Amino acid sequence: MFCAISGEAPEHPVVSKKSGQVYERRLIVKYIEDNGKDPVSGEDLSVDDLLDIKSTPGTVKPRPPTMTSIPSILSVLQNEWDSIMLETFTMKQQYQQVRQELSHALYQHDAACRVIARLMKERDAAREALANVEAHIGTKAASTEGTADVTMDDASSTGLPAEIREKLEATTAVLSKTRKRKPNTTAEAVQTYTQRKVFPGLHAARSPGISALDLDAKNGLVLTGGNDKNALVFSQSEEKVVATLKGHSKKITHVSWAGRSEEAGHDMALTASVDQTVKIWTAGDKANSYSAAHTLSGHSAEVTGLCVHPTKDYVATASMDSTWAFHDLETGTTLMTARSDQVSNGYSSAAFHPDGLLFGTGTTDSAVKIWDVRTKDAVASFEGHVGAVKTMTFSENGYLMAAAGENNEVSIWNLRTLEVIQKLKVADQGVINALAWDQSGTYLGVGGTDIRIFKVKTWQELANLTDNTDKITSLKFGPLGDYLVAGGLDRSLRVFGVAE
Repeated sequence: MFCAISGEAPEHPVVSKKSGQVYERRLIVKYIEDNGKDPVSGEDLSVDDLLDIKSTPGTVKPRPPTMTSIPSILSVLQNEWDSIMLETFTMKQQYQQVRQELSHALYQHDAACRVIARLMKERDAAREALANVEAHIGTKAASTEGTADVTMDDASSTGLPAEIREKLEATTAVLSKTRKRKPNTTAEAVQTYTQRKVFPGLHAARSPGISALDLDAKNGLVLTGGNDKNALVFSQSEEKVVATLKGHSKKITHVSWAGRSEEAGHDMALTASVDQTVKIWTAGDKANSYSAAHTLSGHSAEVTGLCVHPTKDYVATASMDSTWAFHDLETGTTLMTARSDQVSNGYSSAAFHPDGLLFGTGTTDSAVKIWDVRTKDAVASFEGHVGAVKTMTFSENGYLMAAAGENNEVSIWNLRTLEVIQKLKVADQGVINALAWDQSGTYLGVGGTDIRIFKVKTWQELANLTDNTDKITSLKFGPLGDYLVAGGLDRSLRVFGVAE
């Protein structure tokens, strides 16, 4: 049986239905593709007209003439063996050479990585030192011009000037008329709160953790302070950090927006630190650029309270040096400093009453002191907390105050009767680091081991959010109460809200 085209025994024989001739499949298929006809009969032919022939055993091609004897076969096998051995030896040489080159390249890469890491560390240290120097130089220059730092020893010892008192009282009169607000979010909606988004990796890993945050809802910006001594401005719309505020030499304890974005289009940022200073940052000409306009350096210990007055023109600070002070945001001057014989171990937290005439301070002696901002006189004291009062806040309706010590319990005080009306407990062995009311005063957020939201009056726990991997340190409600922003020691900024 031989192919009609090649005249040789086919490896894959097929037979044509048209002519009955036997062909090698690959040859007849190629011929059909080129001509479309049977090479013998000239009739039209397609691949479908070919039938495979099954032969047993399969057709074996005859050996070439040089391998017709045993000596010739042995000679061919010997030549093939020699060729394979030579090729193997050459490949081993090339393999050894490539291995040496790879080893050398890996060594160079490792050395380069070490050099780059060292240079980056030196660069970061140099940048931090430069920022500190620039901030220091800016402070000194402003002091020379008479518009920046004024130590607390220079401040008034009799209370605020008459014109400032009038301004505060006028603001109080306006705010009192708009005090009662209806909640924009129902309790049923709050019960559906879930984690909407999480932004991990904020602040440096070597000193991990977000220590404080504040929300500028109008511009969608979140200001965070960290244990790495820096403050970050995070854009919710862009979902990234758009500015870094460097200048403090120790970790940041509190941050706050001044609340001026509606009037000025951009807002002042304020940061307080363990380094005993408060910095007032103003926006620059370039987008998302901030510079330290003033540094308040009158405290002699860690600053533990930073509260912007409802007028948005003043800020109050509290410190572990047992003093609290009232400052002008525009000029950076200290208008008043208060020290009391009732407090000797320092303040651990602070908050303004929503009307702006009362200033509350939590002490390390388990008490909350309420002061008249105009005269710096003590008007009330709330005692009975466990350990230092770590966090406190006034309800937006002005009637309630929430405060938490070093245990797992929040005390709700009625400011009219000066009595505790409710105690809220969180997880066993839990801690509480942050408290926040929504703007209607209907819901209270409690952050620490986890996040819990309670409804005022019934004090029902509406939500328990446990997505954080480390302790929560700060939280803020959105203006409508439909979402909550929280930060913690896991370096993550989390946004919780009503389920969509």
